[in-house]
Amino acid sequence: MSFCFNALKSSTFFNQIILTNLLKEGFTDLTPTLLGIFAHLAEAKPMSVSSLAGVLGISRQAMHKSITILVKLGYIKLEIRPLNRKEKIVILTDKGEMLIELSLNIIAMTEQKMSDFLGKAEYETFLKHQQTLTTFLEKV
Repeated sequence: MSFCFNALKSSTFFNQIILTNLLKEGFTDLTPTLLGIFAHLAEAKPMSVSSLAGVLGISRQAMHKSITILVKLGYIKLEIRPLNRKEKIVILTDKGEMLIELSLNIIAMTEQKMSDFLGKAEYETFLKHQQTLTTFLEKV
C-alpha cells in the first residue's frame, strides 16, 4: 500500500480512537469532520471562518454549515472583527477548550502506546521521517 493510503488509513483510525474516547467522556455529538476543525483551532490563534475553510481545503459554505452546528452545540462562538464587520472570528467556548484538552490527552496516550509498540527510538525515527515527508509534500 502506498504512503498516501497508509497515511489516510492511519489518520482515520486515529480520529476514530479520539472519537470513541470522547464518546466515553460524554461528547456524543461530534463527527470526524467536526473533530478536524478543532485540530486547527487548537494550534492557531483565533481564525476567521474563511481562513479556517482555506486551511481545511473546503468551501466557505461547507465551513459555515459546520460552524453553525458547533455554535449550536456550544463548542465555539463567533465574534465580529471590529475592522471588518463581515469577517467572523471563531472563538472556543469553555466546552470547546475542554474538548481540546481531553483530545490532547487522548492523543498523548495513543502516541505513548504507539511508542511502546514500536520502541522509543523507532518511533522517534518514524516521527522525523513523517515530518520530513510532510515538509517535502508542502512544497510540491
